[in-house]
This record gives sequence, C-alpha cells and structure tokens, in this order.
Amino acid sequence: MMTGEAKLARPGSAGETKRRQGGRTRLFGKGRRGFTILAGLLALAGVTAAVFYVVSQPRTLRLAVGPLGSEDARMAAGFVQGLNREKSQIRLRLILTEGSEESARKVDAGDAELAIVRPDIALPAKADTALITRRSFPFLITDKESGIGRIADLRGRRVGVVRNPQGNIALLRLVLAQYEVGPQDVEIVGLTPDEIVPAAKERRIDAFFTVNAVGARAGGDGAGRLRSAWGEDPVLIPIREADALAARIRTIETGEIVRGALGGDPPRPSENLPTIAVTSRLVAAQDLDEDVVGNLVSALLGLRVTLAAELPQIQALETPATDKDAPLPVHAGAAAFIDGEQKTFFERYGDWFYLGVMGLSLLGTGAAGLLGRESAARRRQAMMGLDRLLAILPQIRATTDLEALDNYRAQADAILLEVLGDFGEGNLDSSAIAAYRLVFDQVSRAVVEAKIRAAAVQI
Repeated sequence: MMTGEAKLARPGSAGETKRRQGGRTRLFGKGRRGFTILAGLLALAGVTAAVFYVVSQPRTLRLAVGPLGSEDARMAAGFVQGLNREKSQIRLRLILTEGSEESARKVDAGDAELAIVRPDIALPAKADTALITRRSFPFLITDKESGIGRIADLRGRRVGVVRNPQGNIALLRLVLAQYEVGPQDVEIVGLTPDEIVPAAKERRIDAFFTVNAVGARAGGDGAGRLRSAWGEDPVLIPIREADALAARIRTIETGEIVRGALGGDPPRPSENLPTIAVTSRLVAAQDLDEDVVGNLVSALLGLRVTLAAELPQIQALETPATDKDAPLPVHAGAAAFIDGEQKTFFERYGDWFYLGVMGLSLLGTGAAGLLGRESAARRRQAMMGLDRLLAILPQIRATTDLEALDNYRAQADAILLEVLGDFGEGNLDSSAIAAYRLVFDQVSRAVVEAKIRAAAVQI
C-alpha cells in the first residue's frame, strides 16, 4: 500500500479532489479574514479621521449681551469679528437681550454659556467672571451756581439720572444711603441722553448722575455738553466714602478720577477725586470646560492688539483678581490661565492615559490568555485524529478482510485530509505532524502486511 500522502496526490483520485476543495476553502477563508482585517483597519482610520475632524472644528459659544447699541454690545460684536478673523478655535454667537438682568437669566437658564453683565445690576448665580470688559465711574456733576459741594447738599434737590440702564438709579440710591440721604430727601428724575442739555439750560435739574468709563466718548461728550449749557466748567462731586461702600457692597469697587481725566487747561478735574467704580464683566457658566474658558480668555486678550484701531475701548480689557478674598469669584479656567497654571493636554489627561494603558495591558493579557486557551483547545481537537488512528491500528492487524482493510485505509485518508487542513490553519505544529507521520507509516505498513496475509490465506 502507498502511504497516505502518496495516495492523496494520485491525479483524479477522490482524495486529490477533496484536498483541492479543502485547499480552496482554506484559501477563501484566509482571504475573507484578510478582507475583514483590512475593513476593520479602514473603519478604524475612518473613525479616527472623523474624531479628529470633529475635535478640530471651532467651538461656538453663545454670548448674551444687550441692549443693542450699548457699549457692551459693541464690545461683544468686536469679539465676534476678531475671533472670526483670527480663525480662533473658539467662536461666539451673540444673543441680544434688553440688558444685564436678561443676560444673567439666559446663563442661569442654560440658554447661553457666556454673558456680559454689570454686577451691580445683575449677577448670574451659575456663572463666574472670565474677564473685566470695562471699568466705569459714576459722575455726580453740578455747576457752581448750585452751591452743591458734597453729597449731603443734595437734600431737597432734583438729580437727573441717565436711566439707560435702569441700574443707574439704583446705584445712585446706594450712594445716597451711605450719606443718610433718604429717597424722600431727593427727587430723582430719569433722563435720556438727549434730555440732559435742555434740562441743564433750563435749570430744571440741580445735579446730574451718570456712569461712564473715564475717557469714553459718552463721558467726555456729556461733560462738554454740560459745559456748553452752563457756560462754565461743571463741578465734579467726589464720593469720598468709596472704601466704605465697597466694603459693604461686593459688586462695587473703589476708584479714582485722576487729575486731567476729562482734559482741558486748566485740567479737569483739577485734582484726583475719590469715587466708586463699577465693572462690566464677561462671565462664563460654571460648568463650562476650564480649558475652553482659559483659551477664550487668551484669545480675547490677544485681540487688544489686532482690534485696537477699530475698537479702541477693547484696550480696557483686564483680567480679574484671582485672590481668594476677591469680592466676585473668578472662573477656574480663567484663573488657571491668569495665574499661569493652565494645564497642558497631557497634564490634564495624563492620568487617564496611564489608566488607559494599564487597562489595555490587562485586556491584552486577558485576550492573550483566552487566545492561548482557544489555541490549546484547537490543538487538542486536531490531535484527536491521532487517537482514532491508534484505535484502528490493532483492528487492521487483526483482520484479513480486504473490504475492511479498504475501509480502514479510507478512514486513514480522511484523517490525513483533516490533519493537513489543521496544519494549514496553524492548529498543528511540526512536532504534531511528525507524530502523525509516524502513526500513518504504522497504519500503512499494517495494511500492507494484512493484505499479504490475506493473499497467503487465499493461496
């Protein structure tokens, strides 16, 4: 009898046909696995590209500000223009409101991530300061004929207040209360900017209260218009107890109108005047990512150079104090940037990378163990053919029936095809093939010997 390997190679035999079919099946299986792996790699590359695309897209934040035409709204529009021009990773979309109160409500309601507010008017409960956009000083202005030299002299007088925003009237009442001047002692008259000059010319108003940034157009124009109405330089009334007001009311700060701040020769005012100050602030929602807020603050401060010619008031941008005893809290992201403690990407997520590597290592170890167990199981299954060959070997030696011998040989050929298939799939190594070869030789020899005995019996 020829060996199983020789018999399998006989052209046109059933074993050869089965071997070719098995080979084509294994090649098809390997090709399918290769395409599956390639498809998986392409899918992974696609997901990576999609994630990178999404991450690289600019983040758009909603900014509540108002009213339309106010200094705050003009500042916000400059922010939008500058960030778009610089192709910043953070962009802004304006939500126009009626003023600080509505802007604060927008942030608290989650309708905006940012707002520009005047804290003495409204301060959102769920947002902290990111930047100070403007510092304004209240002006109490009168003329020499009024005889008003200090705030207590306002008793029984009429005080005109530019009522846009409405918070100006509330601020005046706080100042008057510091000097024990009650609401019943002063008649407060709300005015529009266009009503100031006629009221001054007709002497219907004894003093005016306005809130402007020193050097701002509104402040300079207002003083100039009053000077033209009265025919003389207006008198500025100092708020000397500014420290006491600031200590009592956290949204108010101390300030000083420096000599010559309103221009002129001789300078106006002629000396430094103590007063209070109120700020307009860019506030960010407390749950807004710290990195996003820090990057926004950095980008906006960078606009002070690029937008200086188009928007001079942007030079007034300043960073808030980050001291623990600061009256108004600062957003953690802004504080980290201001204090130079903003974490890099790897500092922020390094621990997660470390945990991820450990997790992947554990998963890899577990996967290797599972693969090892699966490989051992496949090897045990592939080696079961050896037990079947060893089982039929004594049966071959015990018979001289030619039909039975042909049947045993067919079983051995079938086992040979299985062994070759398992070897092609990597389930058997060379040592296992050597063991099978030894047993196949024994089976072939036993079949030959049995047929010789059968022939001798027939003779």
